[in-house]
Amino acid sequence: MTRYEEVEKYGIGTKDKKYLLKHLSGDKLTPMQTIYAKCYECMGCYADGKIDCEISDCPNYPFMPYNPNRRTNKRVLTKEQRKDLGVRFKKNVGVKSKE
Repeated sequence: MTRYEEVEKYGIGTKDKKYLLKHLSGDKLTPMQTIYAKCYECMGCYADGKIDCEISDCPNYPFMPYNPNRRTNKRVLTKEQRKDLGVRFKKNVGVKSKE
């Protein structure tokens, strides 16, 4: 049985499982999807349930999906940055790709 088949058969169904299967099938993942897939694999496909691993010295721990103090990707923007993003957004609204 391949690793893909093992995960598909025995792994608890979460988005993290989907990301690991995507990786195992050779597809590209975003950095966050990669972290979630690795946590899923490291935690034994969440065989004990979706819980915090409590491995605080792991470099992925701040992003671990079930870490109660997990880091979020929220940026704090100044008023100037917000204004600049608004201008760029308005400039690009309605622009369609040429296919």
